[in-house]
Amino acid sequence: MDSSFALQQHEQRLVMRVLAQWRALADGHGLPRRAQIDPRAFGEDWRHCLLIDLDPKAERSRLAFVGESLRDPSWPTFERQSIADCQKDSLLHVATSYIARVVAKGVPISSGGVGIHQGVPIVYRSILLPLSEGGGKIDGLLGAANYREIPVAEEIHAFREHPASDPLSAELDTAHG
Repeated sequence: MDSSFALQQHEQRLVMRVLAQWRALADGHGLPRRAQIDPRAFGEDWRHCLLIDLDPKAERSRLAFVGESLRDPSWPTFERQSIADCQKDSLLHVATSYIARVVAKGVPISSGGVGIHQGVPIVYRSILLPLSEGGGKIDGLLGAANYREIPVAEEIHAFREHPASDPLSAELDTAHG
């Protein structure tokens, strides 16, 4: 059994499993090529992956593949949408928002935070990994993201006016009082 495959089997984090697969493809010889990517090698993780065809302007880059767990429900069909077509703060938007950094640095970068997926607030972790068909010029990205819903209870997040919490109004009250 390949040692990178063994690592992937025990690693709990999706981004680390995908990174291990990318490293195995690179095999110390620069950036992997898109042609090397075999969805079967990613197993169940492939449903959380995406492939991006890069454009010199990041927002015009196109999604070549989007795993079923990441699909944007506002798109009736997948038609190689551009990054600019992703709804603001959607999982696809936040998981691809740092394309320019990955291209500039030429290395895998992971990010995380909050967003929205299928209308529900989420916390996510994502990774973008550079690909090159030749010459070391980055022309594509492999990405992966997973998330969990953030439970929101109205009574926990209820908004209440509290004059003492506004320092400016408290300062004005003491000045005029």
